[in-house]
Amino acid sequence: MAGLLVGRGVEAAVLRGLITELPERSAAVVVRGEAGIGKTMLVQSVLDEYAGDGVRVFRGACAPMSGAIAYGGLGATMAAALSQSTESTAGGRFPSAAAGRAWAMATLGGMLVGDAAQSTVLLVEDVHWADWSTLDFLAHETRGLPERGLLVLLTWRDEATDHEQLTWLGEVLRTPAVVDLPLRRLTEQETSQQLRGLQPDCTAEAVATVYRRSAGNPYLSVELIRGDLTVPASLRQLLLARLQALSMPARVVVAATGAMVRALDDEDLLAAVDGAADAVREACDSGLVIRDPAAGCAARHPVIAEVAYDQLLSSERRDLHARLAKQLAGRVVSDTSASQLAEVAEQYRRASDRDAAFSWALRAARAAEKDCAFAEAGHWFSVASSLWRPSDLADDQTSQRLVLAERAASLLGGAGQHVEALGLLEAAVPGGDGEVGTLEALLMRGMLRAHFADDLAGAMADVERARRLVPTGDDRMLGRVCVARAMLLAPYSRSAEVAVAARMALEHATRADDIRTIGQARAWLGSVAANEGRIEDALDEVGAALTIARDLAEPEDMAWAGMMLTYAHGLRGDTDEVVAIANTIQAELRRLMVNEHWVEGIIESNAVYNLYMVGRWDEALSRDDRGRPPSGLAFKDSQLALIHMARGNLQTAVELMRGQELLAVDDQPLEKLDYAESQAQLRLLQQRPREALALALDAAEVTHDTEEEPPSGELLRIGLEAAVASHSPDGFERLVTLLPRAVSGVDAAALAAIVDGERSRIRGTPDPTPWLTAAQEWASLGRPYWEAQARLRAAEALLAHRGQPGARGRATAELEAARQIAERLGAAPLLGQIQGLAKIARIHLDDSVTKHHEHRAATTDPYPHPPLTERERQVLALVAAGRTNREIGAVLYMSPKTASVHVTHILEKFGVQSRVQAAAEAVRLGLADNTQPPA
Repeated sequence: MAGLLVGRGVEAAVLRGLITELPERSAAVVVRGEAGIGKTMLVQSVLDEYAGDGVRVFRGACAPMSGAIAYGGLGATMAAALSQSTESTAGGRFPSAAAGRAWAMATLGGMLVGDAAQSTVLLVEDVHWADWSTLDFLAHETRGLPERGLLVLLTWRDEATDHEQLTWLGEVLRTPAVVDLPLRRLTEQETSQQLRGLQPDCTAEAVATVYRRSAGNPYLSVELIRGDLTVPASLRQLLLARLQALSMPARVVVAATGAMVRALDDEDLLAAVDGAADAVREACDSGLVIRDPAAGCAARHPVIAEVAYDQLLSSERRDLHARLAKQLAGRVVSDTSASQLAEVAEQYRRASDRDAAFSWALRAARAAEKDCAFAEAGHWFSVASSLWRPSDLADDQTSQRLVLAERAASLLGGAGQHVEALGLLEAAVPGGDGEVGTLEALLMRGMLRAHFADDLAGAMADVERARRLVPTGDDRMLGRVCVARAMLLAPYSRSAEVAVAARMALEHATRADDIRTIGQARAWLGSVAANEGRIEDALDEVGAALTIARDLAEPEDMAWAGMMLTYAHGLRGDTDEVVAIANTIQAELRRLMVNEHWVEGIIESNAVYNLYMVGRWDEALSRDDRGRPPSGLAFKDSQLALIHMARGNLQTAVELMRGQELLAVDDQPLEKLDYAESQAQLRLLQQRPREALALALDAAEVTHDTEEEPPSGELLRIGLEAAVASHSPDGFERLVTLLPRAVSGVDAAALAAIVDGERSRIRGTPDPTPWLTAAQEWASLGRPYWEAQARLRAAEALLAHRGQPGARGRATAELEAARQIAERLGAAPLLGQIQGLAKIARIHLDDSVTKHHEHRAATTDPYPHPPLTERERQVLALVAAGRTNREIGAVLYMSPKTASVHVTHILEKFGVQSRVQAAAEAVRLGLADNTQPPA
């Protein structure tokens, strides 16, 4: 099959380079493309070159039915080793599920660590079929690669359409250390070379016919040249024609190779056809099944097994799974791994054997939970709950239906599958209250409804219904009901009710010694204190809550505490502490969670906003990837948009704010406030002050007399500027009336001065005194952007009184100070206003003090093509082909030193560290084809 490697010289060179460089650096690569494009052949051929050369390889593969087989994609060796590690660790060893999951990630990762003289390759094929735990581990490893010695090598079929799988791939490819290596179809010339390598006497006519049908798909080309060129051109249709030449039992053998995660042995194949050895031989003799006594039996290509399975009737599939289930069950021993138990459960489930499927699903769920594979454990508990019958209670080890469903939802939610968890409970929770487990299921469904379905009414109804079900004197459950109520009400500016619920939760939890609920209650009491301006009390309460959350290793509670701490420190104006807490909490959460918790988005939003206020804009923009979900809106986008607006990048700001109106709902004043601030500021910059004023007034109506009114000073400032620009004294006074408590906190003096200054402007009698006061206050608070704006207004007012002695000189000084700040920040629109006023007033400003910043608008291509000279293109193509500097010099008629200089320039332009990374970028950008020397 060597012919399949034709046209893969660059890609093979990239893989060889990554392996060769393992003693110096680790890496990860995703080899992807359509079915039959040659992914497996490429990686296997390259790895074979390093056999026995100090490189050890862990091999794993995923299969169409492996989605619920915990760690099934990592191979039997790693899955079994994890189960053995679990057995050797005492029960109850982890303070939380997240801590257990982190242990599993670390344990698996530890298996990949070799000695200094040995490098490791983890190969996982067909990741598009992977189970959740395998995906989590691969994401964990690619984001936290060791400094050297490990290559994570993945293959991916591009036809995958599952949204969650595609989201996972997108996130992995965003990781800087991951090389994206897509495989293209071959050209007709390459196809000719491929086919003649297999059949030297292949005619040009045959090559043309094959290429016309295969369109350059290497595997399909091979199948066509070896078979009948008159068959249909698609790979599936061609393989179906091959299958139809087999007897029905032999087709079942082929289908069986795709029915399990691992390769099958001879006994498995015989079991699939009730011992019909002739059928097994026929399938192997046809070449569609490859029999390897050491590695096992597998289809020659995964698509063959898929096609064979798809062609079976429903009854034939059930019979096949029943036979395989019986075979697998007979091999189960006391130390069987979670993945093996799940394979048995999956076979019985697909065989529609209710009793066996229920029993094995429970065993698979408990084993997966023990191995900290919580998504798979949740899946199997969900399967068990759906199959449950009252008669199952005859077994003392069996739980009630709703208890199983609640456990499944808890595990799924802990694994980040909140939508699935909510859907499960929506279907499982009964209308009545008599079933065992209803109380716990209601509490969980209520929280999921609030956070992931935006259904406060439904959530509150669940919590109230749960409260009625709590037995008298059960302080543990009463505390949990009360803290759930506090959590539900907190986003809706109902602090008084939150405080009552949190205090009750604290009392009940203290009596029950429920440490986690104590921590949660103290967190929400701290939140109330922050909203009431009792910052020190807030920091004490939330600090205690964070300590408890850390001790219990509960990421949910850590995230909430981090959000509240960054908010409280922001109210105190301590930006350094806000950023430090955000960084620390995010690092701690990464050790406990593979994916980001959604509350991290709010933590990051707090950090970005505080950096914006103190003028550390570049630092804020450098955090763009943090706290950003794989899809959907990011909380901090409104804050990032403010920075881009201040720098004149309005199109970027508009893009960031697209969709933010979904967060701006009247019953959540804080989100409404953030949305109105950014949108009103945009309207001002777009010279649409009336719309800006309308937005400010609308938000002020919602914010008035809520706990969100005190932190609405920026809304007041923007709204007053809009009222002046639109000549609306009524709008001005309405804003002042609606937001009196906005003039409070650390910036109260500055805001009070701005109100007086803007009032003097709208009355037509601009007064410099309040603006000078505001400038001083903003300077003392470290808010340079607002200081510069105030100095500009002061200069305007002074120039309006230019007849007064010294007014012009003072205006010049204020303009110069404002200009220096605006230039340092890169605040182009503000700088334009300053220079415009100076020009009108014929004031000369010192333009040489600081350099002007250039801020390019965002490009639609997240990986812009670096500008390369023609000679650099030629050098890059040769680098991608694996040539040394000496070889490049020989081809391009230059010295090796000159070639080295060109390579250095290319690395700098791409922003990469090695030749291998540059080669990978060249492949991705299609720059690796120019290998011809100059004429």
